[in-house]
Amino acid sequence: MGWQPGDDGWRPRPGWLGVLWIAMVALAAAGCAKDEAKGQATSSAALPVYKAAVQKFKYSGMPTSIKSGESIVTLTNRESGEITHEFVLLALPSGKSTDDIAAAAKKKGADAEEDFLSFGEVADVNTGSTHAGVFSLPPGTYALACFEDGKIGGGKGKVHATIGMVHQFTVT
Repeated sequence: MGWQPGDDGWRPRPGWLGVLWIAMVALAAAGCAKDEAKGQATSSAALPVYKAAVQKFKYSGMPTSIKSGESIVTLTNRESGEITHEFVLLALPSGKSTDDIAAAAKKKGADAEEDFLSFGEVADVNTGSTHAGVFSLPPGTYALACFEDGKIGGGKGKVHATIGMVHQFTVT
């Protein structure tokens, strides 16, 4: 009898080759996904971050001027008692200021928010917590304003914008 394929004890096994091929494709795909995820983290980490805080119904920490484009704005609620705050990011038309937002809020309550062009909000920030939003702003004049109406410790009160919870800034 002569030599026959497989007589030497080794022969390719189609099942094992398929498993090897699938493993190689899966590893390559995982490497691509890892690089893609790193790219996403890098791009968002490169955005400027502005850290606003609220205490005694006043915003602090937000600069009076920022660069145009995408940025991250955080809001930390540092009140002494339980209360929910927010900021609505509003564009201010030429000649308008935070005084106009406060006056509109005194007249219309929370509905005054609709009198201005909104670029988004960071909402429902309870005492002791921080929330963030990503905003894309063209050059102009803007304000942060709180249209919540709760009181420290519970209950309803005046819309917070009416008692000074507004902050004006420019985008260049």
